[in-house]
Amino acid sequence: MRKVFFHGGRFHALKDAAQFYVERDTNSGEWYPHDISGKGDRFDDLPMVMRWKADTKNGATDPKTGESPVWTSAEIDDVVAFLKTRNDVDMVSVAVGK
Repeated sequence: MRKVFFHGGRFHALKDAAQFYVERDTNSGEWYPHDISGKGDRFDDLPMVMRWKADTKNGATDPKTGESPVWTSAEIDDVVAFLKTRNDVDMVSVAVGK
């Protein structure tokens, strides 16, 4: 099982990574630095001239700021439990010819 998630190793638990994806649009202030108006700045890592190009359609996580996240904490737990059952053992066996 991985010890860190995301390219910068920001999250150390799979549940935190899943919760980020579910809540980043509904509660961006929890996950991003705040802009001068006090709101979470989702695109703080992009130059201003590039921000308009950011894809904000996220499928299961389309709710907007202030709305309820699509998944509850219990549903996130269910997804994490499922993901933890996944492994590459069968693929490793195929790759080494066993």
